[in-house]
Amino acid sequence: MSITFTLRPAETVTIDEVEVLAVRDLFLEKKIVARVKGLPSPVVLWDGEEEYTAAGNWTNETVLSKATEILNSGNVRFL
Repeated sequence: MSITFTLRPAETVTIDEVEVLAVRDLFLEKKIVARVKGLPSPVVLWDGEEEYTAAGNWTNETVLSKATEILNSGNVRFL
């Protein structure tokens, strides 16, 4: 038997421009996340050993580029 609950109704957000407010490098989790203006939760940019290593010494430009790429892909993972 399964029971389904709706904890929060769907919420749609539209952003005109990707503006990164903050970046967190979660070294122990091998994850880098960014706070994007207009979004309620941080967006996962790089996750796991391979992606984390590939990110290397990220810069503001690489973070903005990656955030834009992920948001445009429609495959967004939130923290």
